Amino acid sequence: MTKYVLSLDGGGVRGLASANFLRKLEFEMHKPLLEKFDLVCGSSTGGILAIALSVLKLNGSRLVNIYSSRNLKKIFSTSMPRVIGPKYGGRRKNNVLREYFGSLTLAEAETPAIAVSYDLKNRSTRLFKTFVDKDLEAWKVASATSAAPTFFPAIKINDNWYIDGAISSNNPVLIAYAEAKKLWPEENIKILSIGTGYDDKPYKGKKTKNWGIFSWLRGGIIQVLMESNSEHLIAESLFKDNYLRINSKLDSVDSEIDNSSDHNLEECLKMGDQWWDQFGFETLDFLITN
Repeated sequence: MTKYVLSLDGGGVRGLASANFLRKLEFEMHKPLLEKFDLVCGSSTGGILAIALSVLKLNGSRLVNIYSSRNLKKIFSTSMPRVIGPKYGGRRKNNVLREYFGSLTLAEAETPAIAVSYDLKNRSTRLFKTFVDKDLEAWKVASATSAAPTFFPAIKINDNWYIDGAISSNNPVLIAYAEAKKLWPEENIKILSIGTGYDDKPYKGKKTKNWGIFSWLRGGIIQVLMESNSEHLIAESLFKDNYLRINSKLDSVDSEIDNSSDHNLEECLKMGDQWWDQFGFETLDFLITN
């Protein structure tokens, strides 16, 4: 029997493109997403989507609403410029997450889900699993997986502090496969992996060769780390026809993960539309063929 896994990349506001693709997929399947996928795994903004799907049982349209202009302008706002510390205080982001999840814990999950984070105390990847960490508050896990360094402060859960899962694995496809095999060692695993777009603009060697820490931070080192293609290349080589990747270059979408302007959000939606036009029928075929 085949088990279907959904893997969701990080990428800030660009998660709107992923959510829009899922909305179209759900509409064309004529069934809720959770009735198709046996495991959902996400990192950063993908981790929020994974927890929202599993714990809140959101349909595709409500996933898109997470990225409403109202929500994102709250999350990516600050009362004053911050010279020391992260760009945003984090309180507004946590308030938005509390509005969605309330006091729900991971025990409310209908389908197994995993949110990837990074444990600062143990200096290792931390996988928050709905089928293991049942007593943890969902909003805190969603905040931890998306606590991007330089953008948001770390989040404390119990005795440990956590930051964005993208630090260790922005594309969690290999984690998703490994965890699926632990749950169903004898089953065939098929993985649908959805990205958040990538910036194909080259860095000029002569300009960057002497960059220091501040130049790299200003130049987008976080985005560079997030857009590593290694997981995709490994998954493509290992999983063959049991793996399908949805992604593209950004084109008109801003590479900045916190650009919540109405124009950029519209471009993110369009990117999700373009993905469906390019990959929609292939995705439907992938999900109905064992």
